[in-house]
Amino acid sequence: MTSPIIGITAGHSSNKYGLPQIHLLRSYVDAIIKAGGVPVIIPSELSEEAWKLLYQKLDGIIFSGGTDVDPKIYKGEPHPTVYGLDHERDALEISLLRHTVEDKKPFLAICRGFQVLNIALGGTLHTHVSEQIENSLQHDTPRDKPRDNYLVHDIQIEEGSHLAEIIDTPIIKVNSWHHQGVKDIPPQLKITARTPDGLVEAMEIPDHPFSIAVQWHPEWMTENKAMQKLFKAFVEASKK
Repeated sequence: MTSPIIGITAGHSSNKYGLPQIHLLRSYVDAIIKAGGVPVIIPSELSEEAWKLLYQKLDGIIFSGGTDVDPKIYKGEPHPTVYGLDHERDALEISLLRHTVEDKKPFLAICRGFQVLNIALGGTLHTHVSEQIENSLQHDTPRDKPRDNYLVHDIQIEEGSHLAEIIDTPIIKVNSWHHQGVKDIPPQLKITARTPDGLVEAMEIPDHPFSIAVQWHPEWMTENKAMQKLFKAFVEASKK
C-alpha cells in the first residue's frame, strides 16, 4: 500500500524583513516522514470549499502546536499572557477538527491541537495554568532550555487506553512547553494521562480509529522509542 498522506495544520509568523509567512516547525514534517507518511501543510487561508477539497485527499491529520486560541471562543478568563491570536487558524482548525471527529479520520493533536480539540467539542481552557491551578508544576519551560531533549515531568497513562496500548508503559517523562491547559472536558473525550499536579496531558475518543491528543511535543522527542511508536501507530492507522 502507498504511504498515507498526512495533513499538518500551520500557523503564521513574519520573516526578518517583516513579511508574512506560513509557519510550521520542521520537526512535524520530519516525524511524519520518519514514520512512513507523506506530509502536506494545511494553510489557514483556505476557504471552506478549498479545505474540504484538500480534506478529502488526506488519510490523517496532525493538529500542530502554536500560539493561543482566542479565549472569547470558549468564554475563557482573560489573562495578559495570552498571545499570538490567529483568528483564521482558530476558525479553520475548529471546523476541520469537528469534521475529522465526525468522519472518524485518524488524527493526532499536539499541544495547541490538544487544546483546540477540547474547545471544538465544547470544552474550556485554563488561560494561565500557574495562576489558575493551585500548586501546579512548571509547565511553561524556560525558553533557554533545549526543545528536543529537555524532559520536565512525568505523566501517568491510564490503563486500557489506546495511548497505553501504543506506549506500553504506565509512566513516562515528557517535555512541557505550554502555559495553558484543558479545564472542562467534553463528554466525548476520555482522559488518558495526567501530570502529578492533576493537569490533563492526554485524551482520546473511544470507538475512533485513531484520535490521540497530547499536551506535550512528541515531534521533538523522535529519538525516544515511545514517541517513535506513537507516530508509527498514527501513520499505520492512516493507511486504513
